[in-house]
Amino acid sequence: MLHCNFHDLQERCFQENILAATTTSEGRERPDSPAAFSAGRAFWRLIRDSIRHYGVMRTLREVVSAIYRLLRDRLPDRRRTRYGDLDFDFERNVDTTRANVRFRTQLMAALTGHEYFATDPWLFQQIVRALPIQFEDFTFIDLGSGKGRSLMLASDYPFRRIVGVEYLPELHRVAELNIERYSGESQKCGRIESVCQDARDFEFPAEPTVLYLFNPFPEPVFALVLEKLKESLEKRPRPFYVAYRYPEYAHLVGGCEWLEKIAGTEQWLLYSYRENRNPEHKGFESVSRH
Repeated sequence: MLHCNFHDLQERCFQENILAATTTSEGRERPDSPAAFSAGRAFWRLIRDSIRHYGVMRTLREVVSAIYRLLRDRLPDRRRTRYGDLDFDFERNVDTTRANVRFRTQLMAALTGHEYFATDPWLFQQIVRALPIQFEDFTFIDLGSGKGRSLMLASDYPFRRIVGVEYLPELHRVAELNIERYSGESQKCGRIESVCQDARDFEFPAEPTVLYLFNPFPEPVFALVLEKLKESLEKRPRPFYVAYRYPEYAHLVGGCEWLEKIAGTEQWLLYSYRENRNPEHKGFESVSRH
């Protein structure tokens, strides 16, 4: 009986978070809520990019596969998987689980990108500990940051600042609430922000950066983001690292001659911009590394 009441309380708290994230105090939908988000425009943009990357038939297969994976995840035997990440939230009074993400939002995510999954804290720690940097010199950026769990995990390290980029308004708003609530004795960076923007339109700041990617995009979008990153680094070379969690499209990153793999496991890969090895290069002067 207590177990049932506990889960009822969880569900009620989560629904209150979603309501606060998507409505004003008068009960009206926020301008950046899912109702104001053009899922159709985002979907057709993905279709256009996919056809250019894959061709028509492969694009159709990818769309069908995305819908199939989403529906399969709704089956009762997958419930444990959806609710397997609650400890982090209850210990920190935040909402980063995927368990309470509305079906409509996950459908939009599946059709225009990838479904939302929260980062595993222990794997995140593995990745960050492999970085050969002085954190104070680097900005941490997460493309496809969802509800912001990785941003909060990154704040336990003394990064210069932390930026999350999420294109779904509902997830972005929850991330903003989480950032407001999150605090702890282990937190070492208080400059955290979530930006509601498509990663394809994001301008990388011209500063030393750790880019975190938890498999946030389908392959065509990932290819475009990597091309934009390459152009940014060529225009302004700077220390840059790419941390790739769940490397489904490792062949894309591995095919970038301007990136060099420096660490990794089956679950994550860490790449360094090749110019990192040339400290005399313009733009590297003020950054010390070890």
